[in-house]
Amino acid sequence: MKKLLCMAMALLSLTSFADDMKGKLSITPIVGLERVQKFQPTPYMKTRVIYGARLVYKFPISALEVEYTHAQDTNNDVASNTSYKDSEDKLRLGLRGEGALTSFSSVYLRGGAQCRKNEQTKTVGSAASTTSNSSKVQPYVGTGLTIHVSQFFALTAEILATYTPTDKPNLKDYELQPTLGINVRF
Repeated sequence: MKKLLCMAMALLSLTSFADDMKGKLSITPIVGLERVQKFQPTPYMKTRVIYGARLVYKFPISALEVEYTHAQDTNNDVASNTSYKDSEDKLRLGLRGEGALTSFSSVYLRGGAQCRKNEQTKTVGSAASTTSNSSKVQPYVGTGLTIHVSQFFALTAEILATYTPTDKPNLKDYELQPTLGINVRF
């Protein structure tokens, strides 16, 4: 009887929590392409797939966001029998504010901190060497526009700037990430 009562209390609490979360929590899958500059074997640009998810919890005035993305690519240099594998993970935690422009469009501002981990593996023949580096906390800020096409479908355009300091401060210290997206709500 005690177990049944505990289970009923837990289920009631979970149901109450789920009702409270309804309309406040959104989970957005992220799938896209990004252009990155590579330096091995020679400098060049490469397009790679990026995927992850963004969770946004809405408060009355603002929202808390958590975003994780992962990207990976490989390159083979046939002349030297060398392959390069590069993977990058980013975790962002920040705040977001949104305001309606019209009945079918809104604009948002977002900002917070990002951590990044990059791992590069160089394989020559059958010998592999891996280097890994994690970034310190890097601030980011961005803005975006959402156009609500229907109740379940929206288009987004965003620009995000992340401060990635180097030894000699200049405009190259900012990583700019423009995105175009499609949001589908279920």
